[in-house]
Amino acid sequence: MDLMIFLIILVIVVLVFKDTRSLVYFLGISDIILKLIHFIKVQVDVEEFTVLINKYVPSSLMGIAANYTEGFVYTVLAWLYIIVMCWFIGYLLRYLFKL
Repeated sequence: MDLMIFLIILVIVVLVFKDTRSLVYFLGISDIILKLIHFIKVQVDVEEFTVLINKYVPSSLMGIAANYTEGFVYTVLAWLYIIVMCWFIGYLLRYLFKL
């Protein structure tokens, strides 16, 4: 279910913005949001909230990939994730230093 929702949002972003920069920003920001939600889950430590987050929110983009793939496909997705995150950091540094 989380994969379908993520793919639908990803398709909408690609269709609306039609450039790689927006796709890289979307992937980077969505991964940061997922990790922040799980950090808040650990810090709040309310059982109902923890169960809700564990059931409906994946831990990260690689958590989604780990749920649905394995072996060589997972390795390829992991390397693509690393490349996209490096690209994201490059965009952030370029913006930070106004290059």
